[in-house]
Amino acid sequence: MAQGDPRPTLALWSKRDDAVLANPLGPPVVGHNKVGMETTRVAAMFAGLESFRFEEIVRFETPDLGYLLGFEHAQVKRPGSDAINTMTLRVTTIFRREEDGWKLVLRHADRMTTSA
Repeated sequence: MAQGDPRPTLALWSKRDDAVLANPLGPPVVGHNKVGMETTRVAAMFAGLESFRFEEIVRFETPDLGYLLGFEHAQVKRPGSDAINTMTLRVTTIFRREEDGWKLVLRHADRMTTSA
């Protein structure tokens, strides 16, 4: 995503209508097609990744469902600028086992304004 290419992220998503993306750059969207459009829109806001670190807080899984809560710490560039922007997102991600493997069914992220 931070490189401006949504394709690797899109490959993770469930193709079912109950997929949900709630990011800090817009209202929540529901359904595979809307998640795809929003992911593509957000990826266009980035032009490069300088650094990335994931700080895992907790994970849990069953044979068919799992979740992960953590902080994404990144330094990114925006299109048309060489400035490096630092951001921290608190992210909850839920995965479900589907016919073709584990798929992302919910991603909720919000900006952290205090240190995590």
